[in-house]
Amino acid sequence: MINIFTFKWGDKYSCDYVNRLYGSLVKHIDAPFKFHCITDDKKGIRPEVYIIDYNSFDRFNYPKDRVFTREKLCLFNLSHEEHNVWIDLDVLIHDNITELVTTKSTKPKLIFNYWFDLQKRTMFNYGRGASCHINSSFVYWSSDSGQWLYDYTQENSEKIFFTYNSLDKYLFYQHYWKDRLDTWDEGIAYNYNYDNALNEKKVGHKIALFNTSHIRLNRTAKDALELHETKGWAKELWESYDA
Repeated sequence: MINIFTFKWGDKYSCDYVNRLYGSLVKHIDAPFKFHCITDDKKGIRPEVYIIDYNSFDRFNYPKDRVFTREKLCLFNLSHEEHNVWIDLDVLIHDNITELVTTKSTKPKLIFNYWFDLQKRTMFNYGRGASCHINSSFVYWSSDSGQWLYDYTQENSEKIFFTYNSLDKYLFYQHYWKDRLDTWDEGIAYNYNYDNALNEKKVGHKIALFNTSHIRLNRTAKDALELHETKGWAKELWESYDA
């Protein structure tokens, strides 16, 4: 069995994002799975989705703007199934991912931002404004291979929450460079808004990311579209997952 999780809190994303992500998994995973949504509002979410209360889920007693989205780390402590995945709502799956989510790994596996210019990275600027080259939108772990990361964060929480303002930067600077994390091979995931000037489907890739925050924060000239704002193939495919 594969345990799959996503988060929905606040009003940024509608229940359509949860329901269509579930629909995409039904189409693109050829193995039994359970899909869980950690949310503060289950209204409109399809009944096949297992609901977990967001309000009591976060075990870290720090302001939400420190290590933003750190709630994800609690999943390492929650699920020790043979195969475990968390997927952000702003991810569009458009090819079969069965092999990705059923191949054991000795380390948590994240997306590497191949679309960024590695020569521009800032190595030791941990906080606001620092470059970051991993992405936690699609993460896999086998059994208890991520438990150490939850435990480490709890044991060193005071320093960690003082230093980092986002989960990705924490993982990148504190753990990736110490070879504690694995990453997906190039050619699996891409950024629809950053790496794809014509907003075309990348043939051979399986996952398109629609996260817009870094583009809007950096005030680039690029359009930054959420899934519900797209047109053409992306919108048609996303809406097809209602079935």
